[in-house]
Amino acid sequence: MESQAPTDFSAPVHKLGQYAAWMRADAAFAPIDLVWLSAAPACNPKRHRMLPHGEPSIAIRRRRDRHGHVTSLDLTICGAYSRGAYYAPSPSEELIGVRLKPEASATFFGVFPADFVNQSPRDAPGRVKEACHRSLLAAQSAPASEVLKLLCEDLLRFSFKPWDCATPERQAAALLRGANGRLRCREIAAVLDVSERHLRRRFSDHLGITPKTYANQLRLTAAALTAEKVANPDWAQIALHAGFHDQSHMINAFSDALGVSPTAFHRERRALADSN
Repeated sequence: MESQAPTDFSAPVHKLGQYAAWMRADAAFAPIDLVWLSAAPACNPKRHRMLPHGEPSIAIRRRRDRHGHVTSLDLTICGAYSRGAYYAPSPSEELIGVRLKPEASATFFGVFPADFVNQSPRDAPGRVKEACHRSLLAAQSAPASEVLKLLCEDLLRFSFKPWDCATPERQAAALLRGANGRLRCREIAAVLDVSERHLRRRFSDHLGITPKTYANQLRLTAAALTAEKVANPDWAQIALHAGFHDQSHMINAFSDALGVSPTAFHRERRALADSN
């Protein structure tokens, strides 16, 4: 499978501090949907808390010395995370990542999300490293945008199977992402004309998490990203639009997944934005 849709690096869908992410134009038709870059500064890189998410990423980790020379390169699996986790980069460390759709991760790339959940970035399987030889070679000197392009091409060539969204778990995951988690399993099962039990089983077997857990992660992300755009969020409205029953439901979800309230998490995110 060859990439036919270049990423527009002038239009990130999300940018915060040292992190930026771009949606691929062919996201609906490929097993990968988003590329991202985390580029730590040379002095005093900040540790930050990540949102829980069910999507693993394949990322090139690149480290440089104080003169800007690349000192180490490795291909890693980042995530998934069932709860909030901290990332503490070393000075000048870059993570150049491609996000995998969790319903495609095992089938297309041999990366089972459940095997990497809540782990620090770990070495990618040998077969994936071999497939990404070209992008790893380029990462010795090329800018991150070029490395991201090559990494996508290498991975799409490696995942030679044609993308097919017809299986229940793939359709369900796509529906949940499209609705930012604002769908119940029984609603999706009705749309797909399958039993709720069958859908839950297939979803858990292929993604390593339940539809309810994935929906909750998507709602948390939607709420957090909406809130960080403003200094004083209207939490009641954010909870409503993110699909929570009410503000208390959202507060409990944040506390369970992140260990902090939405207000405290928003304060952390705004501090990262202000430090950029």
